[in-house]
Order: sequence, then C-alpha cells, then structure tokens
Amino acid sequence: MLVAVAMLGLVGCQRSADSLADGAIERASGGQVKVERDGDTVTVATADGQSIVRSGESLSLPEAFPGDVYLPDGYAINSVMDLEGVNVLNLRAPGKLSGLFADAREAMAGHGWKETLAMQHSVDSAMLAFEKGERNAMLAFSNGGEQGVSLSVQLSAGKQAQ
Repeated sequence: MLVAVAMLGLVGCQRSADSLADGAIERASGGQVKVERDGDTVTVATADGQSIVRSGESLSLPEAFPGDVYLPDGYAINSVMDLEGVNVLNLRAPGKLSGLFADAREAMAGHGWKETLAMQHSVDSAMLAFEKGERNAMLAFSNGGEQGVSLSVQLSAGKQAQ
C-alpha cells in the first residue's frame, strides 16, 4: 500500500513539474506562447503557428512520411515532432553506428538523394545531410550502448541556407 501511495505521488510530481514548466514557458514568452498537453502529445502554439510533439514507447510512422528516406531495420520511434514544415523523428535501432551510417548513405543515394554532409565525431556519433529537389534530410546517429543506436531524422521542405 505504501509503494502505491509513493507511486501516485511521483506521478503527481511529474504532472506538477510539467504544469510548472508549461506555465514558465508561457510567462517567459509574455503570453505569446500557449502550451497544451494531452497524454503523450504536447502542442506549443504561437502567433506564427503551432508545433506538435508526440512521445511514447513506440509510436507509428506519420502517415505522410516519405518512402524515400532511410529508416533502419527493426527501428522503434521514440518521438515525432511537426514543426511547421520540419518533421523530426527520434528513434532507436539495433546494430552498430558504423553499419547504420553506411546503410543510410547507400539507401539515400539509391533513392536519388545527394549527400551534402558526412561527419563522424567519434565512434559514438555521426551525421549525414542530403538534398533532393527542394527537400532536405539530416540524419544524426549516436551510440546508445546496449540499447543500439539512437537516430534523429529531420526532414524539411525548403533549401538549406548556403
């Protein structure tokens, strides 16, 4: 019984922390930003539009996600963000960073993407960037240890700044 009461307290603390953070964001913006939460979805609205962030155990791929962007075998999506023309997926995948990096380069080239950046900071992190028409894709890899590899996939519709 005591454990159940403690768990309810922790859940309440998390909700309180979320509410405090939301209020702080709204106050810091002078009321220009509105934050709303609905379960695992957070919506941040401004005068320019809104951003939506979904998180959870393993989310589904957004319906409009293009089929010509590399996603590794066995991936699980941790979060999905829609930031007015920029979509960001954060996922985890089994395997080694070096293997997924090589697979991504090959797959993106095979789908007609032009590589604009390839960077490896260490054995634990790497980044790739691509262009295809007016679209841009950035893939950021980081070693997640026993959890596999963390991968952030960012897609945007406009040209990158030169």
